[in-house]
Amino acid sequence: MTPGTATEERFCTVLRLIFADQRDRRAAESELGSWGDQEWKQLLMDLPTDASSFLVRFERPWADVIDALHQWWTAARERTTPDELGTDLVLGFAGFTLLTLVSLRHSDEVRHARGTVGAASGASTHDCDGICKPLVAEPVVRAAIRTLYGPQAWLAGPSVSQETTNARPTGQEWEKARFDELSFHRHGTTSFILAGTAEEVHGRASRFALKCLLCPFLRAASVVRSTYDYMAEYGLPTKKLRHVVRVWASSPNWILMDFVEGETLAEYLARRGAEAPARSGLLRLAPRRCRDLALERRRAAEERAVRVDLLENVGRELLAALADLERVGLRHCDLSPSNIIVNQDSGQFVLIDLGVNYLYVHAVAGQGGPDAGYVAPEVRRSGTGAYTSDLYSLGQLLITAAAPKRHHDGFVPDSLYAETPILARFIEDLVDGDPARRLSLFKPDPAEPLYPQLRILLDEELAGVQAARSDRSAAPGLLADLIGLFRPLSGAPGRQWRLWKVRRRQGLYRDTSRGMHVRWLLFWAWLSGAAWYVGATIVLWWWARDLGWDWGNQVVTALHRLTGASPDSFPYLDDLRQPDYRVPDLVTNLAARMVCLSFLLVCARYYQNLFAGLTPLTAGLGQGRLGKLALLAEVHMRLASVVGFVLVLPTTLIQQAWWPVCTTIGMIVTSLCNWTCRKFAQTAVAEARTSGLSTVPAGRIAALEEFCRWAPSSTFYTFTVAVILVCMQVGVATDLPVYAAGVTLTNLVLFYGVKCSGNSAADVRAALGRGCLAAERLRYTRHLPNPADVDAAQDPEHLAAVDRPE
Repeated sequence: MTPGTATEERFCTVLRLIFADQRDRRAAESELGSWGDQEWKQLLMDLPTDASSFLVRFERPWADVIDALHQWWTAARERTTPDELGTDLVLGFAGFTLLTLVSLRHSDEVRHARGTVGAASGASTHDCDGICKPLVAEPVVRAAIRTLYGPQAWLAGPSVSQETTNARPTGQEWEKARFDELSFHRHGTTSFILAGTAEEVHGRASRFALKCLLCPFLRAASVVRSTYDYMAEYGLPTKKLRHVVRVWASSPNWILMDFVEGETLAEYLARRGAEAPARSGLLRLAPRRCRDLALERRRAAEERAVRVDLLENVGRELLAALADLERVGLRHCDLSPSNIIVNQDSGQFVLIDLGVNYLYVHAVAGQGGPDAGYVAPEVRRSGTGAYTSDLYSLGQLLITAAAPKRHHDGFVPDSLYAETPILARFIEDLVDGDPARRLSLFKPDPAEPLYPQLRILLDEELAGVQAARSDRSAAPGLLADLIGLFRPLSGAPGRQWRLWKVRRRQGLYRDTSRGMHVRWLLFWAWLSGAAWYVGATIVLWWWARDLGWDWGNQVVTALHRLTGASPDSFPYLDDLRQPDYRVPDLVTNLAARMVCLSFLLVCARYYQNLFAGLTPLTAGLGQGRLGKLALLAEVHMRLASVVGFVLVLPTTLIQQAWWPVCTTIGMIVTSLCNWTCRKFAQTAVAEARTSGLSTVPAGRIAALEEFCRWAPSSTFYTFTVAVILVCMQVGVATDLPVYAAGVTLTNLVLFYGVKCSGNSAADVRAALGRGCLAAERLRYTRHLPNPADVDAAQDPEHLAAVDRPE
């Protein structure tokens, strides 16, 4: 190590203590024994706060120094007698130095996101149980903490003015603490937290948390001031604030507050997210290869699953907590999973560490760590929070609660658009990066408190989601998928009916902005369902006639008598049949029956599982090209609800030989629908990006890419069907039954079983849902300036260029 300041020379003494030979160690230990409190304070305050600076200054990596110091301290502790232990200052201060180095390394990992560190959950790469907790349990280390952090020995010095250093209330709270009962609790970004008990006024022991600022960060005057002022800013009477931790006192280097028994929200969500739903035991009976594939599919389904139960719990508790803050005129500005404690006894959320993080006021170097994504962009950018900053954090926390197994990237995940577009829409309105664009769709009354209104809005949206999802399986997996294959309508008419009833009860079913055209979607879902049932009934009935089956239907018998028709004909409908179309004729009509029934199944599934809950009409008609594309996509989507019925009916009732032509027409309509919906979704996303909507990812959108592959593949299939049709018309292709069997299998396996089911269908819903909601947000925010243009206009170089004379 190169010669440096007195502080570097002091730390060299510590390095000699742990790395030198036995003779130098004794000399170093003797020198350290001669030090007073001030020498240790200066050594601790001047330690580097990042790994690279530490390596440059002392030419040794943190890990080596920490390991060596821990080994020395453990050995010294074992050879120290009980009588010596109470007076061994070197052991106490060296132990605290070790605790500081470990905490600084954790802080560096969090602030610079190096390595795998669960900062949000308080975890780290070191063994806290083996290092930090035993250290704080030692009386000599507790004595060092009391000496270094006591009000009589503040390290801040000139950082706090003499007018504000009234130590009497702070000293009284400090003296109540029982330092012989201190224990290590967890690490913070720039601190470590201890737990203990203190005597209150009437002798009642109360648990406290002592947040100790790491000594090197005391060099920043702004950090010292904000820590000292914490009691003045947030130490309000909190008996009525059940969701905000009570602050006892604060000084320039510590904050004393209530200890809340429980886990952080990050730990809570990780634990709840790992809970496995109830599973069927049928997989044990399947072959191993099938079982492995099913388990892999189940894991993928669980990762995509939307945890509405967690979102409901987290959303309601957070809104109650934020309402507490709003009632006393405060905001959090650093609302993240690590700053929320879930009370172990009551389950209530308790907010801690209020105020802008030191990282965002640039008092401490770093990138923000894993919690930075929960903090509003304006706070990260300028270090100051706006009235709507906590809304952004609320939305990001709702995203994590809804998809706890998904990597958090700050955007509403595809699974919410696919399964719960109502909630995706609500969360999008919270997490817009531009504060002016938040709550553009859900407009609370500015004259009333904000968060109680948001609680009502969230409850209304949750009621709609829960009604729509009441028939969903709670345990995604192979059995649920198999059962779903026997539901051509996918339960969509029932979901739309339940959702409409909820919206009617809420008085929102006529409100197109809140109701999302629920009446319109209900009409088409039921029309499509009716078309499926009527069309399938006719096809199956005619097939039964081909087979010669007769159920003795009394209604048909009555029609025979009223019309005078023969017993082997169907009144009125058989009059539509062309002369060369015979019923019954099982062999001749078999191809038409197979293709028609499979086509009805696919069309019902295609509409109900993809389009029944979405409408591009949310874009409105006043957005130029985007509005026209929305209308065109809407027409094609609703046409898909009845196209199967319209094409199958004449094939079944009039002429069975029309089925190749009708199949081709159906594929052309489907292909056009795919192309128009794709174009609408792509245009909506592109215009949203151009307008600066931060709710749309700037990079790859997996669901949209998957949907974009549908149009070319459907076009290829349509072209193939058309070529075969032409070959049949000119007499080149004559093997009609083989062609019919191929079309039927393609419909049932490829389209019904794969494309319109499972993850493939979810990708389409996600892509269209994202496009519809992006178009709707554009409708309400186009009048606002592009945030990128605003930032460019405020850039100093831009302002200088504008002011520069010609």
